Amino acid sequence: MSINSVQQCSICFVNVNGNNGYIRHIRQVHVNDRQFGTPCPLCHSKFVFTNLKSFINHFRKHMLHDPFNEEPAPDLCVNHDAIYLDTNDDFVDELIISDHEQYDQLEEIKNFYIKMLLRVREGHILPGVVMKTISLSVSSLLESFSMYLLSKLNINLDNPIPRHVNNDIEKILLEVSKNEESFISSCELYFKYIKPKEIQLPTGNKAYYIPIRDVLMSLFQKKDFYECIKKEKKYISHFHEQDIIYHYRNSEIGRQHPILKIKENTLSLQLYCDDIGVVNPLMGKNAAHKLTTFYFSIDDLPPCYNSSLNFIHLLLLFYRKDFENENNRQILFNQLNKDTECLENDAHELGGFTCSFNSGRCCRYCLIHHKDMKHVYKESEVLIRTTASHDFHVKHIKNVPNDKSLYGVNEKSILSTLSSFNPITCLPPDIMHDILEGVMPKIISSLLHTIVSTRLCTSAQLCCKINSFIYGINDRRNRPSTFKEKDIRDKRVPGKAMEKYCLFLNLPFILIDIVDRIPYWFLYELLRQIWDILYSDYPRKSWLVTLEDLIQEFLQLFQTIFSEQFIPKCHFLLHAARNTAKYGPLKRQMNLRYESKHHLLKKIANRCNNYINLPCTISKRVQLRQCYELMEEYIFKTSGKFHSR
Repeated sequence: MSINSVQQCSICFVNVNGNNGYIRHIRQVHVNDRQFGTPCPLCHSKFVFTNLKSFINHFRKHMLHDPFNEEPAPDLCVNHDAIYLDTNDDFVDELIISDHEQYDQLEEIKNFYIKMLLRVREGHILPGVVMKTISLSVSSLLESFSMYLLSKLNINLDNPIPRHVNNDIEKILLEVSKNEESFISSCELYFKYIKPKEIQLPTGNKAYYIPIRDVLMSLFQKKDFYECIKKEKKYISHFHEQDIIYHYRNSEIGRQHPILKIKENTLSLQLYCDDIGVVNPLMGKNAAHKLTTFYFSIDDLPPCYNSSLNFIHLLLLFYRKDFENENNRQILFNQLNKDTECLENDAHELGGFTCSFNSGRCCRYCLIHHKDMKHVYKESEVLIRTTASHDFHVKHIKNVPNDKSLYGVNEKSILSTLSSFNPITCLPPDIMHDILEGVMPKIISSLLHTIVSTRLCTSAQLCCKINSFIYGINDRRNRPSTFKEKDIRDKRVPGKAMEKYCLFLNLPFILIDIVDRIPYWFLYELLRQIWDILYSDYPRKSWLVTLEDLIQEFLQLFQTIFSEQFIPKCHFLLHAARNTAKYGPLKRQMNLRYESKHHLLKKIANRCNNYINLPCTISKRVQLRQCYELMEEYIFKTSGKFHSR
């Protein structure tokens, strides 16, 4: 049995006025939803429509064929005497005042217009000047529509009422779109825009901090956010004291953490720091702007949401050169430390470790020297850093600064004032930088060079195999960069991290006709087994002994066969088994999605084309985009429901 009339939106649960009101609401509010999805409210089918046009066609067919649908069509036979009223009529004035008191339609128009600007401007990352074009175009369209409607209804075009209404609407449009500040003020009023705080630095530059408390408050005000966190934490608790390590909370450090162990209603946050380069296209590389970014994400969200860029939030943005000054670093993190303390009542540099990987003790997990890395294949043969030893090293270099290279520690971490942070336990490895951009390209380039040197095929034939390979539907967007013969000779793999990863996964299929004859192919197979364990969503404690043996065998063979290709990132692999036990699945600690967020910041900088005080421009636009992403009451929209296990 079908439903006669829809009274509530199936996506955002807003009350609607019947079937026609429902269709109008869908077309006005959800037309630009990036993940549109809803079942039909007029039938019992559980099919979810993800295309707006097909859904509206389906819905209208129900309305046409439903004999019980008694919803009257809009009456177009208007009583013209009732419309063409004298403006001096007291009854009209009372009626207008009464209607205005009950329902302010101008406020709704303003709200809808701001929402439309956010969708158009921030959804497509357009320059701010596009607002004036939109406001003028909408005003012209409104005026043309009013004249057409009045002429069809045989109403005098000089009637002052529609003219006054048009003027009021036009005033709203121009007021919102007047300049950037007026638009931001409107977003603050209607959609809780979080304004970046300006931090004046002694060097004369400015940094911009987005209050972490305000962002978290904004998230928790969404109707489905807390419920989603609560369900995920309940799911995580199922793996306590089990063989599976699903989350940081199931790991050794998570179970022993002084705050997580005592307080039940806690939130686990991930902080990420990295540099990005933005180049002014009009001035070339000489006008490169080096910026340092800090992001944070909530680790207690389900992976399907945590991987979305919508839930990676900007925290700090400033010029890279300002971070090199110790006084600036203290000023920059003063406000963050205060906010984090209230919430509680590139990682080497953030932890205070040495940032050079070509000399000294450059591993933040052990005290091995750079020159000894190639000769150590067991973790039991190195001295592991502990919280006690690190505190001693920090204290020693404070008294004797010249001994920094002795321990591989430069200074006390700027985040050490936080009771929940320690550089030894709170800086997990990043398998994207260590493996996808480190070990994997070394193995690929070494094997490709070996194929050519053993004359299994020429470099030209090998490049042709790689470049002409037909990738599957899931790999096409990460198709590797075009290989050149020079890349094989120089033992280099061009492209981004995901392009290198795509090549690594598809290499056996690309070389299918010669794979049985490739010398040292067992190195690829060993690394593939290691990666399958490290990249697992549900690694087991019982796997870690096997993982340690595989890594030991791989490092020893790789160093013996391709010793010139051995880099410090190969040594970092030595600690992977212990780090999985310490931090949980390393896949969840990977920085790949944060790197994708960089792309958004670069795109904003290039589209805005404003390179004066770049951190200010980018931080404001990033917050406006966050405003656009969080404007709905339900932020986990999939047919009006959030993900459930």
